[in-house]
Amino acid sequence: MNALQHCEFSAADFRAIVIETPSIRLIHVSGSGLCASPGWKLELVAANPGVVPHPESLWLEIRETPPRTDGPHRPAETAVEAIIEDARAQEVVIRFRWREGFILPLRERVGARR
Repeated sequence: MNALQHCEFSAADFRAIVIETPSIRLIHVSGSGLCASPGWKLELVAANPGVVPHPESLWLEIRETPPRTDGPHRPAETAVEAIIEDARAQEVVIRFRWREGFILPLRERVGARR
């Protein structure tokens, strides 16, 4: 873990899948980070509210909440996911406040039914 006690994330641990129906297009983003201990809460939130200069990119930021109690200090895999309605995105940009982010290509859901 780094000195600021953030979880560690890698693009290889994330997926962005398009789910399309006749009436809606959803993007399911899921992944995980390695946190310093069990009990961390992770959340994906919109990172570019308002006017979007790049509508082909869906920008999300990972927010971390450390556990309230000081428990065992053993690394713990912690999951995070979000489902977002978006009609135009072709990629997902994952941002962090403390480090450089990464880009996830969108994949079509295998076996999608319409």
